[in-house]
Amino acid sequence: MKRPLHPALFVTLAALAFATSGPLSRFARPTHPLVVAFGRVALAGLVLVAFDVGATTRALRALSRENARLVVVAGGLLALHFALFLWGLDLTSLPAGIALVSLEPLSVVVFAWLLHGVVPRPLERVGVLVATAGAVVVASGRGTGEHRLLGDLLVLGAVAVYGLYVNLARSCAAALPARVYAASVYGGAALFLLPAVLLTPGARQGPLPPHGLLAIVGLAAVPTLIGHTAVQTGARSMSPSTVALVSPGETLGGLAIAALLLHAVPTRLELAGALLVLLGAVVSIRGAAREAP
Repeated sequence: MKRPLHPALFVTLAALAFATSGPLSRFARPTHPLVVAFGRVALAGLVLVAFDVGATTRALRALSRENARLVVVAGGLLALHFALFLWGLDLTSLPAGIALVSLEPLSVVVFAWLLHGVVPRPLERVGVLVATAGAVVVASGRGTGEHRLLGDLLVLGAVAVYGLYVNLARSCAAALPARVYAASVYGGAALFLLPAVLLTPGARQGPLPPHGLLAIVGLAAVPTLIGHTAVQTGARSMSPSTVALVSPGETLGGLAIAALLLHAVPTRLELAGALLVLLGAVVSIRGAAREAP
């Protein structure tokens, strides 16, 4: 029997993987965000299916009609999440887009309560609220150079969709093995995104520039295969509040990568908010460990 991953280690590893998403997406410019979104999920799905085509096929054939619908819905939600997030990130400043992602904990916890009746424990609630307050502080210090309201709104839309998407993983926990579920959802997301790419004039472009292709491969390998697959697996058994804290961790790591490699240095206000995010993560993880039955 496998020993479950410790919540602190899970949050750290998943957050580090997700932290590369914003910088890699910005590096992909001028590749259209929809092309980037399609490429990352299509590649990730193909890699996971290639591990065992037979097992994947058998598991999908054994799905009930209801569970099959859930998987299709999850693929559609992931496609919408990536489309909104990547397009929003392209239309606003990198620090602002990365910071707004940290509002995902509210979305995850709210949908866990609405869909599953999972009430967060007291210390977890405090931790998530503190982390979310930190994200708000970070976002309030965003730069004005590339900042656009439309981009912010698209990222916030992606945040809302993410909460529903993560909680669907809990609904499908008994229906499919984690790897098969991830492969199915990534493949489904690619099928939803393909028509959007073909029907969007700006997305129908010539050969991808080498750096754009490299960015898509990086996005498929790190934040998608490692980050999203870890979240889907963790959402099956871990507290929704703990899973939600990956997003604040993503903001910390993303801001650090953006500052070091892309020279997008956060302001003092953004750094102050980042400290609140870290404090919230520590409080919530300790709360999950202390109050677990």
